[in-house]
Parts: sequence; C-alpha cells; structure tokens
Amino acid sequence: MVWPRARAITGVVGVRLLLTSAGLVNAESCEALAALARRPLASLAVAVVPTAANVIPGDEGWFIADCVNLQRASFAQVDLVDVSALEREVWSARLEEADVLAVTGGDTTHLLHWLRRSGLAATLPGLLRERVYLGVSAGSMVTGPHLRLSRSVQRAPEDTAGLGLVDFLVQPHLDSPHFPSAREDAVRRAVAGFAHPTFALADGRAVLVDDDEVRVVGAGRHLVLPGGAQPSLPG
Repeated sequence: MVWPRARAITGVVGVRLLLTSAGLVNAESCEALAALARRPLASLAVAVVPTAANVIPGDEGWFIADCVNLQRASFAQVDLVDVSALEREVWSARLEEADVLAVTGGDTTHLLHWLRRSGLAATLPGLLRERVYLGVSAGSMVTGPHLRLSRSVQRAPEDTAGLGLVDFLVQPHLDSPHFPSAREDAVRRAVAGFAHPTFALADGRAVLVDDDEVRVVGAGRHLVLPGGAQPSLPG
C-alpha cells in the first residue's frame, strides 16, 4: 500500500520511520528496520529516548521488556538518552552519534512536552535527514498531526498538536486486554470525524515509512481507517 501524503516533513526528502505498536517484537520488524537503515542491525548504533516512561507509576516491566527486545536485536550499541534529564549539548551529541533514534512508550503528553521543551522536536527533522526514527507506542503516536487518540491527552487536553512528521495517526496495542481504548469498537468511535487516516496496530505490527512509501509490516491484526474524505484504504 502506498500512501502519497506520508512525506510530511518540510524540506526532508527520503524520511525513514518505523512506527511500531510494541517495538522490535518479531523478525519482521527487525528486518524492516534493517531495510530502512540500508545496513545490518549489528552495524547500527541506537539512541533510546525513554522519557515517556518517567511518569508511569507501578511496575515498569513492560519498559524493561522493550529494552530487552532492543538488546536481542544485536545492535552495535544501545544508548539511553533521556532528554528530560540531560543538558541539550549532552543529548544532542549522543543523538548525533546514533544511526537510529528510538523513542519509546509511556505517557504521550509527557513525552511531547519534553520533546518540545528540550528542543529535540525542533531539531528532529534535521537529525532524520541521515537517521531512522523508531517509534514504540507513545513514540509512534507523537509523530502524527495530533494526539487526540492518546489517553493522556484525553485526560489533560491542553495541547493536542503532534510533531507532524507523518500525515496519519497511529493507534498502538489494537485488541490488547491492557488497553480498553484500543479495542476495535473504541478506536472506530474515537476516530470518527478525524480528517486524517488512522493505522490501528496489534503489538506485532508496525507502519514503515520510506519517503513516499507507506506500508504495514509485521504480524498480527491491523486496521486502516480512512479520515475525512480520503479514499478508502485496504486493511
């Protein structure tokens, strides 16, 4: 499936993103990332931005599992770079050293707040001229035009604008028992009236963006829900 409005970063040609529901959970997602990077994973340095997890209470075993999946992918290097805890010159230098920028899951509103406050939101388009963006859950959601699918935004809707890296929305964790708002009926109700299409992804799925090419990769169920007057897209 090719979606012609995917190249939404002004002035950046050849943008590459892998927007996952739950990270690198299967061979298909690892292969997709290697294809985007044009190199084997074993030769890539990954900078992980874990900031979204900072305000999630209770057991964070899910975050550890995400990190274990990154370790199992056998990257050359995995570096944790929390932009809410580091000075700009520190995180900037470490992101410059990476081939892949992995923005992981947690609280979407908290993540976007720190992406903006730290300055990373403004510098991200420049970084992505030569790097691949790997989104995990909240890290995938923030790339769209708005965050109105996010539960944290629904609780505190002061600012719903996303990064606008892509011209569609991502709803992670489709059918997960841990996320009632990600059930198909709930997602369909939530996106009613949205102007942009929505990709709802089970935890084995991801949306691959390679310049103007957009396609769903991985294993499991997914939905593509057209927005506004856009043409119907295959699910």
